[in-house]
Amino acid sequence: MKKKGILNPKISELVARMGHGDMLVVTDRGFPLPMNPSVTVVDVSVGANLPGVVDVLKVILEELEIEEIIIAEETEKISPQIHKEFMKIISEVRNKGNEIRIKVIPHMEFKHMLLRGAEEGKEVKGMVRTGELTPYANIILVSGVTF
Repeated sequence: MKKKGILNPKISELVARMGHGDMLVVTDRGFPLPMNPSVTVVDVSVGANLPGVVDVLKVILEELEIEEIIIAEETEKISPQIHKEFMKIISEVRNKGNEIRIKVIPHMEFKHMLLRGAEEGKEVKGMVRTGELTPYANIILVSGVTF
């Protein structure tokens, strides 16, 4: 029995398949999910705010090397606590020597970029839907390399 890291087998497999530049999206409960079969969708929600997006993000980042995050500009304005948590987590990852770019775009662009990319099978490898009920609690992780 695996005892640490990503315990969900579908998320673990998804992270293992990520290549340089591939995107993994961690979303709140309300984010629309693509229907494209080439995009792995893992819904881990079990109840209101269970699990939360921050909890899932922390565990994924134990195993996934990233070079960039993308968040909606509305996240900081409407859900400042989630934004603060995202920045704290990224700061902790940076302190391990990783340079991570932060890209902020309007929510509609965020949504359309993902759904359009997912429809075409471009870069979006997977989406993890959480039970998070905080608005705009969505983050795109862009995979980096370990060398």
